[in-house]
Amino acid sequence: MTPSSYPSGPRAHPAPHIPNDNKYQGGASGAGSTDLLQKKMQQPYQMPTVKNALQSNRQSLNGITTPQARLLTVDEALKYSPLSSIVPFNSEIIPAPTANHSCHQPILSTPQEQRAARHSLELLDHDILQNMGQASRAQKVLKDLQPYLQKGAVTEFKFKPLAKPSEKPPARTSDEQDTEPPASFKQLNHFASMLLNETALTYKYPSPSSSDTASPTKPVDPRTPDPQRPQNRNQVPQPRNQPPTAPSTPQNERAFERNAQLLWPGTHLAAAQDQRQFPQVIVPPLPLDARPSDYVVPDEPNDRKRKRESGNNNLTTATQTRDLKAAADEALAHLSDMIQEIFEAEDQSHLENAALNQPNNSGYFVTTSTEHGSGLTLSPAVQVKLDSTLHKAISLGTLGRIPAETLSRLQKLCEGSIATAEASDFGLETSWGDDDFQQWISRTDDVELGLRSARTTLRIMTSGREEKELYSEELLQSVLRLLDRLLKMCIIPVVESRNSEACTALFQPASPHRKALSQLLYHATKVMGLLAELLARVDMAENIINAVEFFATHVLFIENAHNEKDSLLGIQKFEGLRRTAMDMITAIFTRYPDQRSSIFDEILTSLQKLPTTRQQARQYKLAAGINIQLVSALILRLVQTSAQASLLKRTKEASTLPLLDTDSEPEAHDNGQHSSSDESEQGSGSQSSYHNALRRLSRTANSLSDSAGKSAQYVIRFFVSRAMTAPKTGDQPHRHLLDIFCEDLIAVLGQPEWPAAELLLRALLVHLVEIAEKPKFNAPAKNMALELLGLMGSAISDLVASTRQAVKSLDNDESDFSGYLKQTLDEYTDGALDPDELLGWQGPYRVVVEHLQPNGTEDSQLRSAQAYYLSQWGKAVANGNLQAGGKAEKLAIQLRRSLSTSQWIASDTSEATSNVQIRLAYVLTVLSMDFCKQFDRVLKILLDSISSEQITVRTRSLKSVTHMLEKDPTLLDRARNVKVLLMKCASDRSSMVRDSALMLIGKCVLLRPALEQEFCKSVLVLSNDSAVGVRKRAMKLLKDIYVRNTTQGLRAAICDTLLQRIRDIDKSVSDLARQTFEDIWMSPLCTYAEAAEPRVQARLSLLAQIGIIVKTLQRSESASSILVSLIKDLLSATSKSASGNFKVCKALVATAFDTMIDTVTENESYEQRDLLRLLTIFAMANAQLFDPDQLKHLQPYIANLSNTDDLHLFRSTVIVFRCVLPTMPNFQLHLLREVQNALLQSVAKLGIMELDEVAACLWTINGALKNTEKLVKLTISVIKNLYVSKNDSFTGANVKDIVSRTRKYIRIAGYFGKHCDFEEHRQMFHESLPWWKGSSVAGLIINCIFPFASDAQPLPLRGDAFNSISLICQSWPYQFNQEHISNAFKKVLVGDESDLQNIVLSGFRDFFAKQERQSEAKPEESVDEGKEATNGKLGASMTASDSDGASALIAQRFLKSVLHIALASQDTSALTATEVIASINRQGLVHPKESGPALVALETSTNTAIADIAFQAHRNLHQQHESMFEREYMKAISEAFNYQKNIVHNTLGYTSQPYTSKLAAMFDVIKTSKGKYQKKFLSGFCAKVDFEPNKLNAEADPQPALEFARFLIENLAFFDYAHVDDVLHAILCMEKIVSGTGSGIAHSISTEIFQMKIDTIMEDGKDGRGQGQHSSTAKDDVDPLRLRQLTNGSIILSCLWEARTFLRRLYGLPSNQQRRESKTKTPAKDLNKAPSRVPGISGERLATAIADKFRSLESHQTMLSQCRDFVELMSVDSEVKVASEGEEGGVERLQTPSGDEEREVFMPASGGSRTLKRKGSVSAAGTPQKQKRGARPSFKRKQSAKSMDDDYESD
Repeated sequence: MTPSSYPSGPRAHPAPHIPNDNKYQGGASGAGSTDLLQKKMQQPYQMPTVKNALQSNRQSLNGITTPQARLLTVDEALKYSPLSSIVPFNSEIIPAPTANHSCHQPILSTPQEQRAARHSLELLDHDILQNMGQASRAQKVLKDLQPYLQKGAVTEFKFKPLAKPSEKPPARTSDEQDTEPPASFKQLNHFASMLLNETALTYKYPSPSSSDTASPTKPVDPRTPDPQRPQNRNQVPQPRNQPPTAPSTPQNERAFERNAQLLWPGTHLAAAQDQRQFPQVIVPPLPLDARPSDYVVPDEPNDRKRKRESGNNNLTTATQTRDLKAAADEALAHLSDMIQEIFEAEDQSHLENAALNQPNNSGYFVTTSTEHGSGLTLSPAVQVKLDSTLHKAISLGTLGRIPAETLSRLQKLCEGSIATAEASDFGLETSWGDDDFQQWISRTDDVELGLRSARTTLRIMTSGREEKELYSEELLQSVLRLLDRLLKMCIIPVVESRNSEACTALFQPASPHRKALSQLLYHATKVMGLLAELLARVDMAENIINAVEFFATHVLFIENAHNEKDSLLGIQKFEGLRRTAMDMITAIFTRYPDQRSSIFDEILTSLQKLPTTRQQARQYKLAAGINIQLVSALILRLVQTSAQASLLKRTKEASTLPLLDTDSEPEAHDNGQHSSSDESEQGSGSQSSYHNALRRLSRTANSLSDSAGKSAQYVIRFFVSRAMTAPKTGDQPHRHLLDIFCEDLIAVLGQPEWPAAELLLRALLVHLVEIAEKPKFNAPAKNMALELLGLMGSAISDLVASTRQAVKSLDNDESDFSGYLKQTLDEYTDGALDPDELLGWQGPYRVVVEHLQPNGTEDSQLRSAQAYYLSQWGKAVANGNLQAGGKAEKLAIQLRRSLSTSQWIASDTSEATSNVQIRLAYVLTVLSMDFCKQFDRVLKILLDSISSEQITVRTRSLKSVTHMLEKDPTLLDRARNVKVLLMKCASDRSSMVRDSALMLIGKCVLLRPALEQEFCKSVLVLSNDSAVGVRKRAMKLLKDIYVRNTTQGLRAAICDTLLQRIRDIDKSVSDLARQTFEDIWMSPLCTYAEAAEPRVQARLSLLAQIGIIVKTLQRSESASSILVSLIKDLLSATSKSASGNFKVCKALVATAFDTMIDTVTENESYEQRDLLRLLTIFAMANAQLFDPDQLKHLQPYIANLSNTDDLHLFRSTVIVFRCVLPTMPNFQLHLLREVQNALLQSVAKLGIMELDEVAACLWTINGALKNTEKLVKLTISVIKNLYVSKNDSFTGANVKDIVSRTRKYIRIAGYFGKHCDFEEHRQMFHESLPWWKGSSVAGLIINCIFPFASDAQPLPLRGDAFNSISLICQSWPYQFNQEHISNAFKKVLVGDESDLQNIVLSGFRDFFAKQERQSEAKPEESVDEGKEATNGKLGASMTASDSDGASALIAQRFLKSVLHIALASQDTSALTATEVIASINRQGLVHPKESGPALVALETSTNTAIADIAFQAHRNLHQQHESMFEREYMKAISEAFNYQKNIVHNTLGYTSQPYTSKLAAMFDVIKTSKGKYQKKFLSGFCAKVDFEPNKLNAEADPQPALEFARFLIENLAFFDYAHVDDVLHAILCMEKIVSGTGSGIAHSISTEIFQMKIDTIMEDGKDGRGQGQHSSTAKDDVDPLRLRQLTNGSIILSCLWEARTFLRRLYGLPSNQQRRESKTKTPAKDLNKAPSRVPGISGERLATAIADKFRSLESHQTMLSQCRDFVELMSVDSEVKVASEGEEGGVERLQTPSGDEEREVFMPASGGSRTLKRKGSVSAAGTPQKQKRGARPSFKRKQSAKSMDDDYESD
């Protein structure tokens, strides 16, 4: 790798570079003397000071000073001042400027260092004395040192003399020079003397008069400097490419004598000056054109307290500086001692090993074995101590004093252990036992030692040294290989193992060795951390960068456990390793811009490799207690890092990233180098200077912000582009990943440490808005956009809400900044906040920036966050409207400088801020940024999407609005159109939309209870929705509204609606309704009902419940019967809370009685008739709820019947008595007699309903009193009057009274004949009626009534007569067999009197209902009595036999008439007839085929009651007689069409909103059968569409065949198919019909209408015209009837093809061409799946297309156009691929399908390949010639099937 220039910045040393070669340079190999040499060369590097500059203007030699030169000006002296550069982090690099002579610092500054140095020399001296100067060791050391003291190896000093010395020092005499040796010579030890004698080197010294080039008398080799002599701190430093060298001391006498005469420069000058004197400079006066604004005056502190604090801080800082210096010196000494000990131990080990030939490492080393042999490496204990000492020295900045050779030697000592660890076999196997793991444990010692050695090596590399030999590429690669093998073979398999059956193979055996594995994970994490630090500081070779990137990315996507139980090493421990890998990737991204593209691609493409469980794992814990995905945190860091200034400069130099859409490179800006113009800008305050400052700031801030924005755009574009085409669930998880990423961004949106979240959300918002607003995107993409927009809108609302809540914590804070925050938030809430107010120096931006100030150089996360946030602040200031002035200009300059240097200088005047204040300040800035400003637009898009044409889009937008309302309910007040849109969606044609609207209404009502009244009406309507899901949701919502609301009117309306659902056709809905009533009526009152003594609260609650039930009954007449069945169910044994419900009902009955008795207070609120009606319901439901004492209070209501008002009370009282008295055998007899007498007296005054109840009650009382004579006498009296009146003519003036009186007799006779059994009292009738000779009293009564049923009687009399006869026949079924009665019924049923028909049919219905109840009750009674249950007629009574006979008679004789009545209208008689038909079929009285078609037709009725009854009957018949009913379906279809045509007067085959088949109920029943059954039905159904062309009636108008075909086609199109195979089968049948019948029709049209012959077709082919280009001119003499006939056929087939195309598009089925080209057969399991509809396709366009085709019969021209279109449809196949120009042929050649191919491909045009099945077509007589090569086919069509398909897609 080529070295690069030194980076700028506050670094102790320039960044070193790893060399391409792997050779170590230098390295001591001698004894301890070499260590001494290395220690003596540890002199610190000194920079020039001001004193140097001052002394450079004067010359001094031996204390003689020249005249002083002129003083320097400020500008001249400034360049020598340390203030001209950045402030260093080490105070020793640049000393403080002073003019005094600086003291000399010895090389060995401490006694310990001196003793250590002497110890080494003493060892050599001892060796010399012991061996008499022949010591091999001393000689070896001397030999090793001599090369370093050669003349060319040391620096040569040249001393320049003064020009005219004023004074000379006294010179020595020659005798003194010859006889007196230098004093320093006398102090030399033996080794030094030997070194002196063996070396000769002298300086070249000049004399005042001689030249500078005087040569020495004898050259002397250089030697190491004397440790006792201090080094000159003021010497000029060596160039950077050469290490500084201390001045050598000459060793021979002559050289020493001459050099001794040279004094240190400036010695006398330093002595002569005052120690307190400072350098003097000349300050020039102000120029004449100077302005005050050109100079900056520092701000004064605010008060004296601030000054005192500043002074104290300065003292503290100075003290800390001295302490740090001492600590640094101590750390350096410790490190030096330790290194010396290690090297001495190494040397000693080599000597001893050579002598004894055995290792003796003295605890410092261990022996390692590699492929190159064995070697020594540092022991683990020494590694730990050395790593700690190195770390301390590096942190204090003293490692730079250690020679590079020493550090390189340390690295060499670590190489062996790293190589040994790399070669070790530390992989784990699932089949291992305990012995295998023990052996593996023994091998991990080598691995652990290798990792420790790697830490030591990397620690040295991260120290910031420049020497290349410290950065071995081979060593780094070895460390990377070790880490990679360790993780892949050991750590990752353990991490991926689980404590489950599937993954427990490695988990269980490795669990006992958890500690050893955790230790390896710990060391691996530490090594990776040092690698990340090294990557951030040092330029690496490309192969290492790629290896690290691949390695770290792989670690990021390892699946970790989700709970501690399944984690062998601990979740957070491995997450620490993963975080370290993230740091490595971030470091590469930061330092190498050209790698950013590959980093982003590798990360983003690796996301889909994550398993689903890992995708949802949020194990990256933030300081705020928030968990996000590690990948999300990594992307945020990378985006933030893109905004750092140094990176932008590097980006300029590197190649442009392909991932960034850079249209132009960022503008150049200086990086920290401020020109004098910038300095002059400060404080100017002028308008021009302010704009200049803003312009420079804008250039810098926009460049940085754009860099981050482009990175964010790349990430978001990747996510969105893949998520648009991927489902939320499936093999491609991009859709799910986008949701998770968006949620993570929202989670950190309010965290100051992650400001890039706003940028990424903003970029995502831009893409989503485009998708939501532009029509070119499909429904799934819009749904994704709407869902995420709702999530974002909710996030903004949540951020505002949480900020409002957090600001409350500042209520007790009286600081100015807290007040500012509260005021600013209030302005934002009111919409009055100006974003520019946040940009000032005292605003929230500065507080956040200073909060993000990194504490050290290692916190890259905070540094990147601060850099990005600064760029946003700078961009806002540059683009904002701050008021021009000095403060704004200062802010702009400060921001630009901070952005350029990526550093922020904190203000001393800023007051302390709390975490709450910082977060509020940050949130305020986020709310003012573009993302949060788009909230209103997001809301508008969601609200507009509610009105979209696509169903799924409407549904998704409703759900998103719901999500936003949950976060911010105030939207209902701000966006008032929300309520209007909700009401509209509640009546949408799509059930999905209605369901979503209901869900949103529920949220709105929950958040704003006041809206219940507005929305309740829509909810009540939706409770009767056609969709089951909508009905259920509406019922649940009504229940919630009921519970929250106390208004009785609203509660009653809800109860009335829910009561209707008790009889719902869907069992789940009816069960839900019953459970709802139990929850809202019974459960809340259980506590009160079980109380021993009633309390006031209990009574009030019971009264309120009674009031709700009463109001519910008042709303509907049908509520009474439904409520009876409901209470029966609640009190039945099947109910889980039957006992509690019984107590509640009994308490309600008691409360109702008490209320009815109390006529003073409560009775004023409830009318007695309502309370009695309530009691009637409870009596009919369960008579056990009443007590005998309660019935006594009802007696007065039947005693005095005077008016119609009393009649209601009377009837209710009678019902209670009738139901309750049979359960009270011990009731007081005298009270019964009084009741009986009162009832008998009121018989003449009663109406029909009351008379029915009174008759039943009297017979019940007769069972207790046994006085039947009273009833017999009453009946005989009525019979006598009827007998007398049968001959009346009913004419005259008083005919009305006569008729009224006769009708009363008939009614009394009928009801008493129904309820009373007088057969045992026949004798009394014979005695009183001598003319009667019969044996049956029932027959007597019927015969007396029958004359009034004749045609001659008035209609009212006839109605009462038939009603009474029917009533008696119900109790005495054998009367139905009477010939005269049967004939009378028959005559009525075939007549046209609908009222009489309804009366007769009602009798039949009640009779059949009674039979069904008896058949259900008999088996239960038999079981209770312990008898064997009888089946059929066996064991039945005579009455049962008569009932069976009557039932069979009615079914066989009257069924056809009943069917005719049912199919003749939709009124009451039709409903009653339908009920009779259903009852007949339930009892199995007739063959299914007799009533099956009629039931199918009745299912299509618009009367929902008729349709529901028919559907239930049809379903029962189909389940019981599927095979027999199969043949009747084709007849049923025709019957249904006729019913629709004649009765409903609508021949369409569908109902709209939503589009549903009219035969949907029939098809739902058929879908319960097997697939073969369904296919057979579909085949027959399609066959009914087919026709004989020549048999079409062209004269009829409207055309019956066309109407019937349209009915069938539309039903086929809108059927809800159960399986994909059914849809394919239906499409296949349609294609067969079109290809078969259509070819003949097309041929006839071509030849008969358009006169097309084979010759014409051939000529067209020769002319290059395709089949679609032929002449289409019709003959002038076309037969109108023939044209109409052919048009009819073409319309039917065209509509059938439209339906086929619609089905294919609706269910997303491939075309025949696509299926054939795929050459794959669909699996059977896929064919049996339910088909999924394509969102957004409805039947509106199909219905319009069919209607347009049927309008083509309106004129001659439209018929010709329809024929032309049909011919073109049959001629052109739009689904066949058209060849490009130059290819052979334009259209695929026709082929005959075979086998399975014929099943899939039949036809054509617009949907499949044309085959020979399409006989004739346009060219029936032959096949057109093949097109010429190069001829491009042209198909001219008015509207091709392809275009119609496209219409359906957008439907």
